Parts: sequence; C-alpha cells; structure tokens
Amino acid sequence: MYARVENGQVTQIGLPTTGTLKDGRTVSNYNLLPKDILIKEGWLPCEEIKPEITETQYLEIDTKEIVKGKVIVTYKAVEMPTF
Repeated sequence: MYARVENGQVTQIGLPTTGTLKDGRTVSNYNLLPKDILIKEGWLPCEEIKPEITETQYLEIDTKEIVKGKVIVTYKAVEMPTF
C-alpha cells in the first residue's frame, strides 16, 4: 500500500487504478507502476497499524505520520452506532 504526500501532508491513501502523472499523462494501471516512479510522483510506502476489533466495531483512521521515507497509518476501533 502507498500514500500520496504533498507539501508534507498525506493527501491520499491507496493507489488509484487510473491516475495522472506530474507531466500530465494519464496512466491506466497506475497502481502497477514501479516503485521508483511512484516515489517520484509523491507516493510513499504505507505501513498500517490496526487493532483487533469485535463484531460491533469498525476501523477508522486515527493518525497519519510521515516517518523515514514511509507513511505510518494508525487506526482505532470505533463502536458501531445502535438504533
């Protein structure tokens, strides 16, 4: 998994299947581009930290942190609403 970083901020998590390169070209199978091109385009490898959840919980992004050439995404468990 990769995350896009622009101006020191994480702007997107997960590669699109179709995307536009910085030079304006549109690329099908963008998600299959080589690592070196993705990094040039502002994408960094992404590490996810997920807690265990129960049947009544779901995961929600808690923090996104850029550390040593990668993005660490930490999730938290959130209780599903009851009706």
